[in-house]
Amino acid sequence: MIDPTPSSAPLSRRDALRWTFALTLGSSVAGLAGCGGDGPTTEDTLPDPGVLRSVNGRLEMDLVLRYGHEPRTINASTGAQAAVYPAASQQVMTELRCYNGQYMAPTLIVNAGDVLRIRLVNQLPANPVDPTTIADLSFQNSTNLHFHGMHVDPKEIRPGVYGDYMVDSWDAGVVPGATRQHEVHIPLDHPPGIYWYHPHLHGATNAQVSSGMFGAILIRSPDDAFVTPDEFTERVFHVHKLSLDADGRTDTFAESEDVTASNFVLNGAYQPTMTMRPGEIQIWHFINVASFYPFNPTLDQHVMQSFARDGNVFDKKFIPVDASTAPLTLASGQIDVQHWPGNALYPGGRLSVLVKASDVPGSYLLRAGSAPSSQYDEEIVGRLVVEGVPVTMVMPSPANLPALAGYEPITDDEVARAGGKHRDLVLAALQKDDPRIASPIPAGEQWFIPDPDPQNEFVFGVGAAGPSIRLSPFQSSLTPTQTVPLNAVEEWTIHSLNEYPHPFHIHINDMYVVRINGEPVTPFWCDTLPVPSHGNFTFRMRFTDFTGKFVWHCHALDHEDMGMMQLVDVV
Repeated sequence: MIDPTPSSAPLSRRDALRWTFALTLGSSVAGLAGCGGDGPTTEDTLPDPGVLRSVNGRLEMDLVLRYGHEPRTINASTGAQAAVYPAASQQVMTELRCYNGQYMAPTLIVNAGDVLRIRLVNQLPANPVDPTTIADLSFQNSTNLHFHGMHVDPKEIRPGVYGDYMVDSWDAGVVPGATRQHEVHIPLDHPPGIYWYHPHLHGATNAQVSSGMFGAILIRSPDDAFVTPDEFTERVFHVHKLSLDADGRTDTFAESEDVTASNFVLNGAYQPTMTMRPGEIQIWHFINVASFYPFNPTLDQHVMQSFARDGNVFDKKFIPVDASTAPLTLASGQIDVQHWPGNALYPGGRLSVLVKASDVPGSYLLRAGSAPSSQYDEEIVGRLVVEGVPVTMVMPSPANLPALAGYEPITDDEVARAGGKHRDLVLAALQKDDPRIASPIPAGEQWFIPDPDPQNEFVFGVGAAGPSIRLSPFQSSLTPTQTVPLNAVEEWTIHSLNEYPHPFHIHINDMYVVRINGEPVTPFWCDTLPVPSHGNFTFRMRFTDFTGKFVWHCHALDHEDMGMMQLVDVV
């Protein structure tokens, strides 16, 4: 394997699009499509991840986990500076866990029906001792690999070769010095769209993703008549917040949790500049890879048109994305059930949008959050400079959005024919003396961080909803708590006992959301969705194609690492 030492400088759109990556035959490195001459003269400073494309139905690569040493530019202060452009910034030399020594792994472009083979190589040093002393947080240098949102086999598919395998105990996984071979067979009818990959070992996920261990996956389909990659520039935006200690590191769970997070960075860049020509149309894929914070984008004096959430295209329509569609709540303070969750992307979620640049040259700010729509301060996360020779481009028609096989509406009759199974589940962080927590705590269990950490007063867990909730964390048992027959069609309602809208994510099969807080809504497909504060949502699911164990959890990764996760077994 060739594994050259990467440059410490961030990759930029103009000089990168080749990623110093360990490749094997069957892969190629190339950039996403872009417009040619007569374009903007302002420098485009949004780093683009490198791109690897499958060749002849196969993409094979090594993904090496080690420490990378490179500078990062972040905000110099928080608070009011977040809504200023340009804001004060500072450069910090970082030493963070990453893939192949580089912040932000490459975008993998594959086709439905392809085979994706990734050899995960753990070159990290031995596991450090986490100062919390809690057992399942003491393996921060062990790891594994999750293919977020993809409908693929979750099992060890043959001895030593794994699919989307996520049932490691926290003291196992791919330990320092070990390797694991993944082989993901993408079904021929897999929905095209944006997915991503990241580590998922219980107890180590928050610190590793917070360090920058993530990459995008774009799945293409030859039957997709909506757009072709050659028509439009297509860009991936990893929306992230860094949690760096004084030495530019994020070594332990405590550091990833307790250090004040930076403002949002896009592909690792703070307030970068994007450039377009007047009238140009681009496709932007937003992926919220932050560990806790929601991201709801708006672009000044532009209306972005979203056409897919979590890779699932909407039903022959666009949904406008601007300041008027951003709010999560009505003026009364109640949530807008019919439009939940607005433009907001909670951790793990993705939003694909069409951006048509204004005919008026100028500089336009890309914002996240605002006082009416979020409990978090508004941030200016970048700017779009529109300049150069105008172009005439025609927006694609939503009538051409593909109808996806296996994603037809799940009706009342279909659920009834399958037995009408309904499950009510709850996730919450409760004080450790709350009567809704399972009691007594089993001998030898560590359900909360010991003193003096402020997290020590809470138990993060899941349970069955009802009048006598008994909450317990994932680490209390590695046995499945939900057993589902293959080809079952079920309805689940997910409840939250907290103010924070926990982002619920389930692996392998997508959710068909039918009710928010008990009220019927226009159904939609997704794989990650926030649960309304002290509320619930209801989805239906077809458990098709794959048997095996996988998980559902809160995608606020510190919550997941503390136990807000549960095992499902399809048999």
